Amino acid sequence: MSMRNRIKKSVAHANSKLAERELQLLLDTRFDLEVLSPAIKGHAHYQALMDLIQTVSNRNLSVAEFESNVRQLGEGAWELTHDIIKAVR
Repeated sequence: MSMRNRIKKSVAHANSKLAERELQLLLDTRFDLEVLSPAIKGHAHYQALMDLIQTVSNRNLSVAEFESNVRQLGEGAWELTHDIIKAVR
């Protein structure tokens, strides 16, 4: 295996582990609306994202499925996901 392929494989593995950890953080977090900023609560994708997180939790979907579903909501939803993760850390 070439060095380039090993690096790609290593990066993909690291990204996967980080995504799993961030999804678990979202799933394990009890969202307190008083803690989340108005920019997060008022975001156009907020309710759709909360519904998606609940669906992921209920159906025990994989990180890849969660990410795919969030990305289908649009780039704004993907950015909102990262804002929520930062807020609950």
